[in-house]
Amino acid sequence: MVKLTEGLVLARARASDLENVRKLNCWAACLTDVSILRQMPSLEVIGLSVNSLTTLEDFLHCPNLVELYIRKNCIADLSEIWHLRKLPKLRVLWLADNPCAAGDMYRMTVLKILPNLQRLDNVAVTSEEVHRALELGDDLPYPLTKCNSNGNISLYKDKPDGPIELSLGETNKIRQQLGLRALPAEKISPMKSHHRSGKSRNSNVLQAVLALIKELDQDSLEVVANACRDKLDSL
Repeated sequence: MVKLTEGLVLARARASDLENVRKLNCWAACLTDVSILRQMPSLEVIGLSVNSLTTLEDFLHCPNLVELYIRKNCIADLSEIWHLRKLPKLRVLWLADNPCAAGDMYRMTVLKILPNLQRLDNVAVTSEEVHRALELGDDLPYPLTKCNSNGNISLYKDKPDGPIELSLGETNKIRQQLGLRALPAEKISPMKSHHRSGKSRNSNVLQAVLALIKELDQDSLEVVANACRDKLDSL
């Protein structure tokens, strides 16, 4: 994992602190983690092309972002563009040469979710094109489950208005059942409490379990399978 650090940001941007950085270019830096962007609310233009990023979630915390260049990364799920929906000033997006950019409906689908773009993949967006995209673009589901940089589980609602996070106890219970090490309290940031019905909470936990299964090796998966069988027998 190659993480974008405060030192690298300040050196590249020639700035004294993160909050005042407005432009940043980290092209071809082998980056896999740019969570430090969450501390850069003034960012307006960022170039992260030719890296190894897999999510757009960290850009949620850059409300002043106008131009985002992220071509030639590893964004596989086009639903990640939902994370850019809440950036009111975003006008330029270069997402080409990511796995998610394949397919005939790619451009229309992006413009359906982000109709305020003026330029996509270095091609100007017309009003007529946006009208067609709103009508013909694919309906993408909003990302439901993510494991954040601390290992905690974020469960997204059906609408893109932010994540619900499980409590530390709930997160560690799921991690323990899946054979993963529990997280210490100091690793988890304070979380807001959210009312959830038993049915919706069960659905959220299920999504979290399915997400964490992807982290497990064969031995751990056998532990999970045995636990599932025991639980079914008890029912």
